[in-house]
Amino acid sequence: MNVLARAQKSANKTNNSAAPTVQSNGSSMGFRPELQGLRAIAVLLVIFHHLRPGALSGGFIGVDIFFVISGYLITAHLYRELLGTGRISLLSFWARRIRRLLPLAFTVLLATALLVYLWIPTTEHGTMFKHLAAAGLYVENWALVSDATDYAAAGQMATAVQHYWSLSVEEQFYLCWPLLLLAGAWLIPKVFPRKHTSGAEQRGGYSVHRIMLITISIIAVLSFVYGLWITAANPAGAYFDTAARAWQFAVGGLVALLCINRGVRGWAGMLLGWAGLATLLIGALMIPTLTRFPGTMALVPTLGTAAVLAAANVSHGFGRWFSHGTWLSLAPARWLGDISYGAYLWHWPLIIVAPFVLNTEPKWYHEAGIFALTLLLAWLSQLLIENPLRFGSLLKPVKNALIFALAGMLIIAGVSWAGTAASAQSANLPRMSQDDPCYGARTLLDPVNCQPVESDFAPYPSAVAVSQQVRAPLFPGCETDTLEVGDKNCLLGDTENPKLRVAVVGDSHATAWLPALEVLAKKRRWQLETHIRSGCSPSLAALKQAEQLSGQAERLCTDSIRALGPQLANDETLDAVIVAAQGNKRQWVSSPGYEFSDPKTEGFTSLWKSWTEKGKKVAVIQEVPRLGNKNVPTCVATNPEDPQACSVTRDKGLSIRHNLKKALDSKTAPEGIVHADLTNSICSDERCFAVLGSLITYYDQSHLSHDFARSLAPELGKELAKEPLFASGS
Repeated sequence: MNVLARAQKSANKTNNSAAPTVQSNGSSMGFRPELQGLRAIAVLLVIFHHLRPGALSGGFIGVDIFFVISGYLITAHLYRELLGTGRISLLSFWARRIRRLLPLAFTVLLATALLVYLWIPTTEHGTMFKHLAAAGLYVENWALVSDATDYAAAGQMATAVQHYWSLSVEEQFYLCWPLLLLAGAWLIPKVFPRKHTSGAEQRGGYSVHRIMLITISIIAVLSFVYGLWITAANPAGAYFDTAARAWQFAVGGLVALLCINRGVRGWAGMLLGWAGLATLLIGALMIPTLTRFPGTMALVPTLGTAAVLAAANVSHGFGRWFSHGTWLSLAPARWLGDISYGAYLWHWPLIIVAPFVLNTEPKWYHEAGIFALTLLLAWLSQLLIENPLRFGSLLKPVKNALIFALAGMLIIAGVSWAGTAASAQSANLPRMSQDDPCYGARTLLDPVNCQPVESDFAPYPSAVAVSQQVRAPLFPGCETDTLEVGDKNCLLGDTENPKLRVAVVGDSHATAWLPALEVLAKKRRWQLETHIRSGCSPSLAALKQAEQLSGQAERLCTDSIRALGPQLANDETLDAVIVAAQGNKRQWVSSPGYEFSDPKTEGFTSLWKSWTEKGKKVAVIQEVPRLGNKNVPTCVATNPEDPQACSVTRDKGLSIRHNLKKALDSKTAPEGIVHADLTNSICSDERCFAVLGSLITYYDQSHLSHDFARSLAPELGKELAKEPLFASGS
C-alpha cells in the first residue's frame, strides 16, 4: 500500500497542510459508543424477524445495517493506519479480522454440527453438512446462490447455518477491500491524471483521501447498478451476491471519509440521527418479506444507517438528551451491541432445531426462551471465547492467526464430511420383495390383505436415500434448468424401431413420471422424447407478476412453450403428447398475442388444441396429491414408528389441483383428451399416504419418488390405454 502513502506525502507537501486530524468525539475516526446501540438495533431486528416474520416483515434489514457499519469502520481503520504509519500491512489486517471473528464462528459451527446430528432428521443431513462446510470456508452465500438457482432445491428446509451467508459476504469484503483500494491507488492517477503541481508529480497530484473517495465511489456506483440488474434477473440469488452488496459497504466507507474531522453537528445532526433511526424502524415494519432485494428498496436501510453514522453525537450539556447518540449509548444498548455478534451466530441454529427438540411448532413462550438462551450463549461466548482469543497472546502473532484460520476451516470441512458419511449409512433391515403383491402402488389394489398399507418392513430405499433423489435424477440431461438457454431433450424407451413416438411435455413433475413412462415405453415399444423445463408450466398464458420466476427464467419459459406448440404440431413423425405438471395454485393473465377469456384454463387447452388439430393424441396425467407442505422423507424419518402421521385426508391431498384439473374440466378442453388419474393408487377413500408397500411416495413435498413412480407403471398404463393408440402403438 506504499503507493497510497507516497501519494499522501506528495499531496501534503503540495498543499502545505498537515494530514486530517483524528478526533474522538463525533468523528468517524474515534470510538463511538452509539455504534454499539446501532448494532443492538440491527441484531434485534434480525432475531425478531426470524422468530416472528409476520410481526416484523422487514426485520431482515438488520443485516444491511451491519454491512454499512462494517464499511464505515473498516474504511476508517484503513485510512487511520495509512495516516499513522504510511502503509497498510495486509497480513496484520487480515489477522485482526481472524482474531475478532473466527474463534466464535468456528465454535458455533461445531456446536451446530452436534445439534444437527442429534436432532435434525437424517434426511436433511446431507444438505445441512454441505452448507456447514460452506459456512466454515466462508462461501455460504455462494452455496445459497447455487441453491437459489437450482429449482430442485427450492423445497428444502432452511439449513441451520444459512445465516452465515452475511458473514461470508463480510469476510469476502475484508479480504478484497484493501486490495481494491490498492488497485484504485495504482489505476486512478494513470487513467485520470491531474495537472502536475509542485511536489505532487509522483502520484499525479492525488492525495490518499481523494484516491480513496474516488475508488470507493466507483465501486459504489458499479455495485449498485449491478445489484439492480441481478435483482431483476435472479432475485433469489441476488440477495446473497457479494457484488450486489458491495455498494452498501461502500456507502459506509464514504461516510467515514466525508466525516473525518466531524460529523453533522448541532440540531442538524440531531435531526439527521433521529431521521436515520426512524427510517430504519419504518423499513423494518413496512418492507414486505418477499421484497426483491437488494434493489432500490435496499436504499432504505443503507441510507438510514448512513444518516445515523454521519450525525455527530452531543455528549455534553442539556442538548445531549435530545441526541440519538445518548440513547444509543445507554448501558443496556451498549451491552447488547457488545454481544450482537454472538447473538447473531447463536439465534438461528436454535430456531431451526427447536421444533425437532420440542416435537411441535414453537409457541410464544418457546420463542421467548430461544431469545433468552441466545443472549445467554452470546454473553458466555464473549467471556469464554471471543475476548480471551481476541485479546490474548495465543493468536496475537500474525502467523498463529493465519494457521488458526486454516486449521479451523479444515476441521469444519472434516466434521461436515464425517457427518454426511455417518448419516448416509442405512440399517441392513429386511426388505419387501418387488414381487410382493402388496409392494408399492399395488397396496391399495388389495386393501384387505395389504395391511398395514405401509407394510411391516422398514421403508426401502431409506428416507435418507429418497431425500437425496432431488439431486440425483434418474435421467440426467432430460430436463432443462430454469435459467438454461435453449432446450435439452433426450430419448427414452425404444429408440431403434419404435411403434409410437411420444413427446413428454411439462415441468419437473413430468420428469417425476419418467420412471413409470420408461417402463411402459420399453414394454410397448414407444420412443419418448422429453420437452421438460423446470418450474415452467406448459401454458400459453402468462403468470401474474407476483407469481413469476426471475425475469430471465420467466422469459425462457415463455419462449420455450411458445416455440414448442407449433414444433410438436408440425412434427409429422410424432404420434402423441403426454403432459404432466404441478398443481400449485397460480394466477394467470393473457399474454401478448394470446387473448383468453379465462387464462388459467385456456392457456393449457389452447396448447392441447394446437396438437389435436394436427392429429396428435394428447394425454394429460392428473396432478398428484400433495401431503401438505411437509417434506415427506423428513416426516417419515421423524416418525419411524408411525408413518401415518405423515398422511393427510384425501380432501386435503386433492385440494391443490388448480391447473391441469381445471383445464381438463373446462369447456374449452378439446375432445379426445386422455385423462390419466392415478389418485386411487396414492390415496384410499379417506387418506393420501407417505408410505405405501414399503415405498416412500415422494422425494420432497410434491414429486413422486423414483421407485414409487416405477411401481405406478401398470396403473398408468391402464389409464393411458383408454386411448387405443397408447395401448398397442400405431
